[in-house]
Amino acid sequence: MVAPTLEQIDATLARLSAAVAAQAAILMELESAPGRALIDPERLTGATRERATTALAALADAWHCYRTLTELLTAARAVRGDKVRVDARVTAELDTLLHGPTAVPVLPGAPAGSPPPAVGIRPTELADRTDAALGSVRATIDEILAAWSRLLAILSATEGQLATADELAARLRLGDDAGRTVARRLLAELSDLTAADPLAVPDSLVTRLEAAVSTAQAGLDELARRHDTLPQALRVAAALLERIAALIDRAATDADRARSRILLPATQLPRMPAGVLDDERHGLRTWLDRLTAAAAAGRWKEASRGLDRWRELADATLISARRFADRSAAPLQTRDDLRGLLGGWHAKAAGLGVVEDPDLAQAYRHARSVLYTAPTDLDRATALVRAFGAAVDRRAAAGDGEPVPEVEVEGDPVGARPDRGRETDRT
Repeated sequence: MVAPTLEQIDATLARLSAAVAAQAAILMELESAPGRALIDPERLTGATRERATTALAALADAWHCYRTLTELLTAARAVRGDKVRVDARVTAELDTLLHGPTAVPVLPGAPAGSPPPAVGIRPTELADRTDAALGSVRATIDEILAAWSRLLAILSATEGQLATADELAARLRLGDDAGRTVARRLLAELSDLTAADPLAVPDSLVTRLEAAVSTAQAGLDELARRHDTLPQALRVAAALLERIAALIDRAATDADRARSRILLPATQLPRMPAGVLDDERHGLRTWLDRLTAAAAAGRWKEASRGLDRWRELADATLISARRFADRSAAPLQTRDDLRGLLGGWHAKAAGLGVVEDPDLAQAYRHARSVLYTAPTDLDRATALVRAFGAAVDRRAAAGDGEPVPEVEVEGDPVGARPDRGRETDRT
């Protein structure tokens, strides 16, 4: 093997010196960095403790290799001196120091996982081994620090959410609940695991914690919505109650008017069930009064939930009240519609110039007499109005001068005189 030149030896010495200087800076940075405390096995457990123990062993080996390399370079500089030229003996000694194998014994009391003793390792390989150890230590610290930072951010956000939830619960005068209790238990579990073994924190624990906090917050938000909207909800309920009461009153009034003015079967106009508003236990008005009193006494959850059930019954009652009101108004509306229809046919006859025709005039008077006499027979009135309208249509189709055939309605000739014993109804 050809002996290296002095220039080659100087180049090797310079490269190793630069490597040692860089390693010294990294070693000091690692020892003084805040992240160094994260790999203290005494405060760690589980997978993180194992990784930290391995990293510390690598750091100790890096220091040992660094010192060995520093001692070797110190010896080489002493041999090299500052001469421009050196003899072959010095060159050979320097070649042995810088290019030959050296031994790095195991550290006294080295922990399990420490690198094996370096037997026959060259200085450049020793520098590479030191760099690799330092890179391993830095990677471990960075990994633990990243996991720790991520989990601390989650813990901080979760603690803030729970603090907000507690403030909301205090405003609503609520005690603790199962949702927040579960969330706090999971938060404590995550906090303990983050401090002792951040690398082993399962994603499922974070997911469960976030879900528990979200569920607890959603429940409180719903309660807050109920609490804050309850006064308005009670006012809306009172307005709905008044609408129902007005419909019931209108239905009863229209039914009474229809019974006195329209000839109807006794079962055609049923009434709303008695007590639908004021029954002591189930009446809508008495029930709403109880809910309003509960809200005023601070029992807003009871009042809000009760109002949900009250609204279901009130909505159903409103539908029934509308149906009863429509049915009660229908007979009088039908009568009024027939009056309007009769007036329309009469106007058409006037337009044709046949309104004074004796048969048409008699048919009109007959239909009008039935429609304006109480109680009105709607079936008979409907037949008479239709008969009068048909007669006007036939006269319009036949033209002037054509006689209008006499029309009979259920055996009652158009010309028959109305019953003068009944009272005329103009309403």
